[in-house]
Amino acid sequence: MAYLALYREWRPKTFQNIVGQEHITRTLMNALKQNKIAHAYLFSGPRGTGKTTAAKILAKALNCEQRIDVEPCNQCSSCLSIDHGSAIEVFEIDAASNRGIDEIRDLRENIKLSSIEGRFKVYIIDEVHMLTTEAFNALLKTLEEPPPQVVFILATTEVQKIPLTILSRVQRFEFHRISVENISSRLTLVCESLGRNILPGALQVIAQKSEGGLRDALSILDQCLLQDDPIGVKEVYQVLGMVGETFSSELVESLMTLDYGKSLAILTDGIQQGRDPRQIIRELLDYLRQMLLNVTTGAAPLVAPEIQERLVKQSEQVPISRLLHWISLLMQGEGQLKYASNARLAAELLIVQTIHEGQNIIGEQGEILNRLTLLEKNVQTLLSGKNVHLLNDIKSTHPAEVDHAAEIDHVNNDSSKKKNAIDVKTETTSTEKRVSAGSEILTIENLRERWNDVLDQVRRRKKSTQAFLLEGKPVQLEGNVLTIAFREGCSFHKDKVNQIENRQTIEESLQQIFGMDLSITNVMENEFKIKESSELPDKKQQDQDLIDKAKDMFGEDLVIIKD
Repeated sequence: MAYLALYREWRPKTFQNIVGQEHITRTLMNALKQNKIAHAYLFSGPRGTGKTTAAKILAKALNCEQRIDVEPCNQCSSCLSIDHGSAIEVFEIDAASNRGIDEIRDLRENIKLSSIEGRFKVYIIDEVHMLTTEAFNALLKTLEEPPPQVVFILATTEVQKIPLTILSRVQRFEFHRISVENISSRLTLVCESLGRNILPGALQVIAQKSEGGLRDALSILDQCLLQDDPIGVKEVYQVLGMVGETFSSELVESLMTLDYGKSLAILTDGIQQGRDPRQIIRELLDYLRQMLLNVTTGAAPLVAPEIQERLVKQSEQVPISRLLHWISLLMQGEGQLKYASNARLAAELLIVQTIHEGQNIIGEQGEILNRLTLLEKNVQTLLSGKNVHLLNDIKSTHPAEVDHAAEIDHVNNDSSKKKNAIDVKTETTSTEKRVSAGSEILTIENLRERWNDVLDQVRRRKKSTQAFLLEGKPVQLEGNVLTIAFREGCSFHKDKVNQIENRQTIEESLQQIFGMDLSITNVMENEFKIKESSELPDKKQQDQDLIDKAKDMFGEDLVIIKD
C-alpha cells in the first residue's frame, strides 16, 4: 500500500474525533438527531482547522446505511466510497480551479438529476470565495430554491469575500484556531501509536508554530519523524527553517545591553546558518510579542519550555515603554525588508537603529531623573525656610551663555561702593532670572540634537515632505523662528518646503516634538553664510559700545577688558 501522509492517515472519521471544534460538532450532531438538515452550510475559518473534514463526515452521516445514532459507521459501502473519493452522491469541487460561470451551470444541470434510493446529494465547494461574481450569481438561485435531498456545504478561509446574498441563504459555522494544548495532545497520541521518541518540548514547538492548524502540525511532525530518535527542539527548528527562540533571546539580550558588536555578530551567525534575515526579524518580533504579553497580562509565554524562565526574566528587566519602542521600530523595518534589494544590510541597519534609539531613550530618561532630583532638592530647601541661594546649583545644571563683560574694580569712596553694590545686585538678580528661565528655552543646539526625531515625525505625517526636508538642516533659531538652510542645487526642495501644506506639516511636527509653536523660514546655504558674515561687524560694534559706556561710568583706569 502506498504511503499516506500523517494528516491524511489521521484525518477524523467521526464528529467525536474532530479536535477543538466542539461548538460545531455538537450543533451538527443535534441537527442530525432532530432531523433538521439545512439545504446549505458555510464552514469558514483558518486553514487546517477541520472544515473539509467536517463536511465529509456530515456527508457520510447523511448517506450512511448503518448509522450509529448520529455518527457514520465508516464500514458501509457509502462511507467507504466517500472516504475514497469515489461516491456518486458526494461531489467535492475546488472553486479555485472551477471558478467560472460555465462550471456552475454544469453543476446546476447535474443537480436536477434525482439521487439514488432517496439518498442525499452533497456538494462540497472548497475555497468558495474564489468563484467569480457571475458564478456566485448563477449559484444564488439554486441556493434560494434547492431541489429536495440536495445539501450544499461551502468552505472558505476568507468569509469576507463571500457576497451577502450568499451569506443570507446559508447556515454559517465559524471554525476556530485549535489551541496549543489540543494540538500537542494529538501529536503525542500520534507519536505513541507510531512508537517514536520525540521530546515533549519539540511537540510543544510544533504546536505553537502551526498557528492553530492541526493539519500543518501533522505535516511538520511527518517531516520531523524522518530524523533519528530522540527528536528534540533543535531538529524541529531545522525542519521549520527557523533560528529558534534561544537565538532570539540572545539577540534581545544584546539589545538590552546596547551592544552593537554582539547583536551584529548574532545576526551574522544566523545568516551564515542559511536563515533569511527577514525570518530572523520576524522571529525576534514574535519573541518580543511574548515578552509584551507576559509583562502586561502575566500570561505564560508560548515558547519552548527551556526558554520560558529566561523570557520572563528579560520581561522584568525591560521597561514596557522601551519594549513598545522596539516592537514599533522592528515592525516598520520588517515591512520595508520585504522590498529591500539587500535584505542583510537592511536587517543590520534595523538592529543598529533599534539600539541607537534605545540609547537616546535611556539618555533622555537619565537627564529627566537628574532634573527631577535637583528640583526635589531645591523644593525641600525652600520649604525648610532657609535663605539659601540656589544660583550655583542651577548654573551647574544649565550653564548660561556669558557675553563679553567688563571687570570692574571696587572704588574706594563709599558712594561708589554703594552704587557698585546696587549694580552688582541688579546684575546678579537679572542673571539669576535669565539662568532659571534657561531651562525652558529651546536652543539651536537642542534642536539639532533632535532633528532626526523631527524628520521621523514629519515622515509619519507625510513621507514626501520628509523627502524634501532631508536636504535641509537647522542653522539658526531666533525667538520662535527656525531657519532651515538647503545646500547648493536643492532650490527645488526649498521651494517645496515653502509650500503652505508642507510648512504646516513641519511646524506641527516641531510642536509635537518640542511642545512649542515654531515657524520656519527657508534659505539657501550660501545666502545664509553671506548674511551671517555681514552681521559679525555689528556684533563687534555692540561690544565696543558696551566697553565705552563702562569707561565713561567708572573711568578708563578701572575697566579691564577680557576676551
